[in-house]
This record gives sequence, structure tokens and C-alpha cells, in this order.
Amino acid sequence: MGVLRRSIALSTGLVVFATGLFFVQAPAKAVPLPGPDNPNVQFVEGTPHSEHVFETPLPDAKQPTKGQADVESLLRDGAAAVGPGGTINIKLVTAKLADNTNPVSMADAEKAVVSTSNYWKAMTANKLSMTVASEVAGHQSKARSTDSYSTIISTITSELNWTASPYTALVIFIPTSTLSGNALGAGYSSGSYSGRVLLPQISSFTNNVMSHEFGHVIGLMHADALQCGSGASDVGVNSSGQFTDPSCYIREYGDTTDIMGAAQYSLPVVSSTFWDYAGLGRGDEIRDVGIATGSKSYTLKPWGGTEAQRAIKFTDPVSKEVYYLELREPAGYDNYLGTAGKPGNMGVKIAQRGGATIASSLILMPSTKPFSDPWYASNHAWQAGSTFTTYTGTQVTMNAVSSTSATVTITADPRLTAKMRLSAGDFDGDKLADVLSRESDGSLMLYAGLPGNRLDNPRQVGYGWNIFDAVVGTADFNGDGHGDILARTSDGVLWLYPGDGNGGFLPRQQIGSGWQGFASLIGAGDFDGDGLFDLMATKSDGSLWVYSGDGAGGFRAWSQVGSGWNGFTSITAAGSLGSAGRGLLARAGDGTLYVYPFNGTGGFLPRTVIGIGWNGLGDLVGGQDFTGDSLSDVLAVTSSGTMRLYPGDTSGFAGRMVIGAGWNQFSQVWEAGDFDGDAVADILARGTDGALWLYPGNGSGGFLPRVLVGTGWNAFNTVLSAGDFDGDGHPDLVARTADGVLWLYPTDGRGQFLARKQIGVGWQGFLELLAPGDFNGDGKADLVARAANGTLWLYPGNGTGGFLPWKQIGTGWNIFDTVVQGGDFNGDGREDVMARGTDGALWLYPGNGSGGFLARVALGTGWNMFSSIAALGTGFTGTGNPAVVGVAGNGSLLLYTGTGQGSFQSVVLDPR
Repeated sequence: MGVLRRSIALSTGLVVFATGLFFVQAPAKAVPLPGPDNPNVQFVEGTPHSEHVFETPLPDAKQPTKGQADVESLLRDGAAAVGPGGTINIKLVTAKLADNTNPVSMADAEKAVVSTSNYWKAMTANKLSMTVASEVAGHQSKARSTDSYSTIISTITSELNWTASPYTALVIFIPTSTLSGNALGAGYSSGSYSGRVLLPQISSFTNNVMSHEFGHVIGLMHADALQCGSGASDVGVNSSGQFTDPSCYIREYGDTTDIMGAAQYSLPVVSSTFWDYAGLGRGDEIRDVGIATGSKSYTLKPWGGTEAQRAIKFTDPVSKEVYYLELREPAGYDNYLGTAGKPGNMGVKIAQRGGATIASSLILMPSTKPFSDPWYASNHAWQAGSTFTTYTGTQVTMNAVSSTSATVTITADPRLTAKMRLSAGDFDGDKLADVLSRESDGSLMLYAGLPGNRLDNPRQVGYGWNIFDAVVGTADFNGDGHGDILARTSDGVLWLYPGDGNGGFLPRQQIGSGWQGFASLIGAGDFDGDGLFDLMATKSDGSLWVYSGDGAGGFRAWSQVGSGWNGFTSITAAGSLGSAGRGLLARAGDGTLYVYPFNGTGGFLPRTVIGIGWNGLGDLVGGQDFTGDSLSDVLAVTSSGTMRLYPGDTSGFAGRMVIGAGWNQFSQVWEAGDFDGDAVADILARGTDGALWLYPGNGSGGFLPRVLVGTGWNAFNTVLSAGDFDGDGHPDLVARTADGVLWLYPTDGRGQFLARKQIGVGWQGFLELLAPGDFNGDGKADLVARAANGTLWLYPGNGTGGFLPWKQIGTGWNIFDTVVQGGDFNGDGREDVMARGTDGALWLYPGNGSGGFLARVALGTGWNMFSSIAALGTGFTGTGNPAVVGVAGNGSLLLYTGTGQGSFQSVVLDPR
């Protein structure tokens, strides 16, 4: 929710109304004038409300050590720097007017002060209270009921000779039913927790209005609501501070689940936005998770309660705007929700700081269409299963909502929604292929290549690129050794943006005009065999043209080199994909993917088909080696915006991929699950010297730097990852000594071991142990053991680090030389087992979910080339598909990608 951030300068006699309009205070009355300070704000006439004015602040000599020195800082900073602390001493007055001498009950006025004090004590953890220090009952004023409330309060203030001082307030009740303009109250605050409040005759609104007005005294403005004719739940602003969606506006007082919203009979809890802003409570009620990254889940507790970290505060990674999440359920001062008859106001509330002013708040409701009810919305909160999306694409999913807690998942990864456009080779000078993306808002984003098949988080390297209707990367077009970009404006002017080799640009140069006739531009590489980079282009009639580069940022010649290219939905450089030389990669409308190899003299060799079904993907980026194996790969964007990397080989796409070397130094290599707690699958490897190494997965089929997690592990002849065997929520290892003692090594979930525990003896009789997860379907991790005679035994875990009675689940397993856990390889939700025969055939034994097997399935042959095999589950490549790795005789670690349906496919990675 983009909100115009403004600074308010005060001059003599200038005050600010909470409606966001400027007023000039004259001796007799305040006259409203239209205010241009926030063009998005509207006040809906008839809304039950009170008015508020920030007065000229207290003289410097009267400023206390706490509080704000001036109105501008009060609006800008609230009281967060120090927070309220102490007692506001109130001079309580019941007044009679010249034309209305009806009495106001002083006892009822005192009760309203007590109610207000109790409310703010609850909101500030007893740090702030209000007390009646003096009373004036039945003061006869010269003011008249027909006067404006500004005149009335000024008159009575003067008659009482009251002046502001820190932590003091003047509260006046008059016998009218409302104030001028049908206001239910009026407040004037001067900073330093000092102010004046004018209220009409005691009513059901009094407690709410007085508490509201003292919210102003401590620096808060109003709780507003976003309203959009389009119903959009969030919206940005342009450079003028106006909403980019013209149907949107800020409805002042629109959040009626906040004490600072429209007046009502209940006293709702003040929102977490104000809580944070004003330094309320103990200081531990809101968990600030910082800039949202990845996909992370959090628990909310009722905001009206007292638990620590019961609300969440996060910063959008793109807009840098701050959002607050709180659970609004009947608790504390929110108990009214249980009887309000509006269940849509119970659930997860999403708000931002900023609305009519920077000291306001703004609720972002599931539907922002203007209220159907006159003044009170009935659907403030988000319910389970719903998803809120910021205007930059960050998502908040309400997983579960109950009266006692809610779980939410914040997914904030700009790479998920980036529209890939082009590759410029090594744009930042680190010898790794990069990707550039021109976004819909005109920003140019660089996805820098990282080791291990990954791209870094995007960073902006340009803005205003929405003036171009075509942008292509051409690697080194001007011969200076750095990647460059070509961009075309809609009127056909072609510009060269030379890269500086550090992720930025040198001054741009115009290198052509009249290019508007081309439907697409293609950074083809060297088409004609002269060692220089060329540009290719297609016209709407399907003709293909080449513009030969001169190696210095210009062109030598152009010519037509093909026709019929209008049948393709995407054309990009292919590099060496599927051919001996370079070429083009073209996708037909039916999803068939073709490679057109260059012949080296300005033409093509016969095309080849290297894939089908590619019509389900968006942009393709080819011609670059993203995996570091000197072979060209292809990046693609799915329909949901996720990114996929398809490693290539010399015949098409790789069925397997080398992801490591030197792994024959280890005596054992096996899967570790998520050993270090980062939600990515890892690998453990045990050296012949007993060193235990963790190879943390990077989520894209590669590794982060390895970590030594133990020594002396050569004391064991078998080590395996047993999942959460002891039920503490963290992964565990099980290790067996030569004499058959079985040990459990619990971890802390972050890659460190806790004290080991002996969990068995006599296990030396088994040839092989494996941990297939919850194999019998009781929700607890199990072990499986294979005896030399071929019998297979299930040892069900009891969930606390021990075993239930064992049982035999198979015979004849001595035909295999290796049996390993397979995870859920076929995608049916049950744990499977893999077994390799002495002939090298690999078999899948699908688990039936109750401790047995379904019919086995052949997975392939030739697997006897591996000394170790490990199935890594679905968390290693980032695509959600299972993966298997094997250590070959030469020490290479090879990765195979599963389909998730019980077979293998070409390797697919997620480079995020």
C-alpha cells in the first residue's frame, strides 16, 4: 500500500485536522479549507467520529524529558523513541452553556476517565494512566451551543485560565447531544502527552471517544481503510503520491476494529501498527521478521491477549513497505468481537502504518470495495485458505485460523514473479552466466549467476526501461570484453547499452533506426563464423534476417536468411545445445522445441527436435552455460512464474548431471534429509579417516560449502539418517558398531549433535540397515534391516527413540547388492525402497503405507557403475521432484531427477 510520505510544517496559528485537511484557527472558530497534502483521502459524511487538532506545541521551556517537541516530530515519529510513561493529570470539568444549562453528571464523567485510564494502562503494560487531579462541576460558561466546538473549548479554556504542561489534560463535558458538525468529541493535543478534550453529554459513545482522543494525545492519528472500486487488496502510488489504481482512496476512520477508527460502543484494541509506532506495551508483543524472503510460516496469537510476539511485522522486499499481521479474536478488549454479529471481523487482520497521514494506520481488507454498511465494515479479517498479495507480489497465505491461534505463510521471493527476458552472458565480470529481466514497471533486474546452478536474488540495475518494446542481450557486442544490451524504442530507434563488466552500464549509444518493422530481435551469437556477435530479427511475415556485427558496436551488413519463422512462440540463442556448433532454439505453437544449428557460413544445418510439451512454459533463455559444465543450458519460466533450469548435453537435455568430483575419497555417502534446518535436502559423507562431512544442498542441485560435523565415525560400520526418530522434531542419525551396538545421535535441527543414546544391541547380524521414514503409516520413523539370508525386517519406531516389536516383511532380498530408502519416489504419499541387483538393474519397491510393498517397478540398468546410491527426496533440486545421486568409480557425483511418478526424466533444476 503506497502512501505519500509527507512532512508537515507549522506556522503561527496553523493546525492539522485528523481528516487530513489544513485548518486556520481564528479567535472565533476554525474554518475548514481543502488540503492537498494527501490526494488519496476521503471522509465519508455521517461517519460517527470525533475531530482532532494538533495545536502549536508547548514552549521549549515547558518540554519534558519525555514526549515530542513539536507537531511535526509527533506526526513523523510518534512516541516510539521513548514510549509513554507516567500519569496524565486531568482537570475534569462539567460545564453549562449560556443557552443550555442542563447538568452533566460528574460521577459519570469520572467513570469515563476511569474507563479511559484502564484502557490505556492495558495498552501500555501499566506504563501510562489518567487520573482526575482536579474537578470543576457545573462551570457556567459564556459559550453558546450554537458556537463551533473550537470556540467553545477556547472560551472555556480561557475562562478557567488553563494552560498546557507536560502530562496534563483538560477534559470538558458540555450538555449538548453532539458538537458542531455532528462530532461526538473534539480533541486538541500539544505534544508531551498534553492536550484538551471536549465531549458532549454522556452517552454510549463516551468511553470510546475519550479513549480515542487520548490516543491522539500520545501521538496517534486515525485508523483508516483502503477502499477500491476494483476491490484490490493493495495498491501502489505514482510519483505524485496518487494511487496507481484510480478507483482507490483512503477512507478515514474506516478501520472499525481499532480504537482510532470510527466511534462505536465498544473499545477495540489499538492495532499493532499504532502499538509499534507509539512504543506501547512491553515491547515484545510484535515479532519483526525483517525483509521477507523465501517462504516462511509464523504463528499468531489473539492480539487482544497478552502473549509475547503475538503479531508479525514484515517488510516487503521490493517496495520496502511495512505490513503488520494480527489475529483478531475475542480476547481482552476484543471480547466484543464474539457478540458483534460480524464473524468476518474475526480472523487475520492486515494493516500498514500510514493512511491519511504518516501517523495513521491503514487496514487492507479481503475486499476493499466501499462498505455496503453505512459506516462499519463487516469483513475486516482474512480467513483460512485466503491469500493476501501486496501490490509488488509478496503473498501472505492464511493456513489456519482458530479462536486461539492462526498460522500464516509469507512468500516473498521476487524471482517467482520476474518475467525473464534475456541473457547477457557474464554481465558482472565473475565468469558466471547472468540473466537480465525487464519488469513491467520499467525496472531492469540483474539475476547474477552463482556457483552450483543458482541465480542470485535480483538487484535493480536500471529503471525507465519500459520505454523499450524489445530488449536483448548480445554478450560482447562492442568488443570490450563485457556483456552488452540492445534495446529498441517503439519508434524503431536501436540503442546499445555497453556493460561495464561490473553489473552496470557505460553511456548508451544509438546504433540504428527504422527497426520498428521487426516482430522480434534475437541475440544470436556468431551466425556467420567470423568470431563476432550478430543480431537476428524476424518480421511478422516470418522472414528471418541477420545483421552481422562489426565487433565495435555496429553492423557490417544485413540479409534475409530464412522464412516461415512466424510459427514460433519463442526464439532464443541455443548455444551448443543439441549440436556441435551454435544455433537457434525455437518453440513451435504446439510446444515442440527445435534446435537450428548454424553451419558456420551464414546458414543452417537441418533442424532437430529436442523436446515436446514446452507450450506450458513462458519465456525461454538459452545460449548460456548455467551449470558450469561448458555445455549450453535453457532457462524457462513456468505459467506460475517459477523458474526452471534444463541442463543441456551434446544431444539435447541431460538425463543426468555431474554435480561433484572426488567423492571416491569417502567410505560412505548418504542422504541427510534437511540436516541443517534450511528446508533444503543435504548429503552426509564419511571419510576413511572417520571425518563426517555435511554437504548442505543449495536447493538447485548443488552444494553450499561443506562443513565438518564430526570425527571418529570410522568406529561404525554403518551410519544412516533416521529422520526424526526420537520425536523431538529434529533429524537424527543411527550408527552401528562392528559388535552390533546401535546408537542414536540426535541433532538440534541446525546441524549439531546432542548427547548420543544407545538404542540396541545384537544388530551385527544384519547385512544392511536403511531408514525408510514412516514405513508402516503410524506417523513414526522406522528402520528396516536386511539379513544375509535375504530376509527383510521392519523395526517400527515408537516415536521416542525406541522400537515396537519387529516383523519380517520380505524374503529373497539377497539378490541385491544395495538396498536404500527411496523416499516417496512415485508420489503416492508413501515411503518407498530402492534396490540394485548385481546385474546393475535398479528397482523401485513402492511402499503400501502399512509396512509392505506394492509391485516392484524397473527404474533402469547400468547402476552398478556406482559405489554408493542415495535418494534425496524432493528438496534437493528445488523443483519439488525427487532426486537420486550416485558416486561413480572415477569419483564423480551424478544427479538424476525423478518425475515424481516412479521414473526418471531429464534433469530439471530450480535456479532460485
